[in-house]
Amino acid sequence: MLDKSQNITANNNSNAAGRDINHINIFLCAEANSKAESSIQKILLKISDFTTDVEYEKPDTKDYTIEKKIEYNELTNYKKFFDEYMENYNIVAEKIKIISETDPAFESKMIKYMRNIYMENNDDKANANEILDKIIKDIKYDLIDSDLNADDKSYIIYVVFYVFARCKIFKKPPSK
Repeated sequence: MLDKSQNITANNNSNAAGRDINHINIFLCAEANSKAESSIQKILLKISDFTTDVEYEKPDTKDYTIEKKIEYNELTNYKKFFDEYMENYNIVAEKIKIISETDPAFESKMIKYMRNIYMENNDDKANANEILDKIIKDIKYDLIDSDLNADDKSYIIYVVFYVFARCKIFKKPPSK
């Protein structure tokens, strides 16, 4: 009579009953910023749908910190959560780099799009926070027919901050 039971033992050399076995280890890494990354990329891709070609733009080489620009423009909305904005600035920069691989002019087009919105809303009577709110509202309006949900759209502020930090919208502090 045959014994139908099997005793299988395995060791650290990946052998069981004299046969090689393959180990498959699956690690699920949930990044804290995965929602931000996903939403920011969606926003950037949607913005790229309605950007136009632009000419070469001279880079701003003036030396000052983002913090000084925030203070100079009295942007309390940015000042309160500066560290969070800076963390997401890097995400926006990385996503722009990825999109620019297929559309090299993307960053310039996006900046021009936001500068146009800024210029439309730059009202001497409004304070900087009101102008910032209008910019975000206009971008949300432009994205109204997109498949972005409200949670995705909440990341628009970080894309606007990126353009602000690149010194393309709002006033630059005077040089000393």
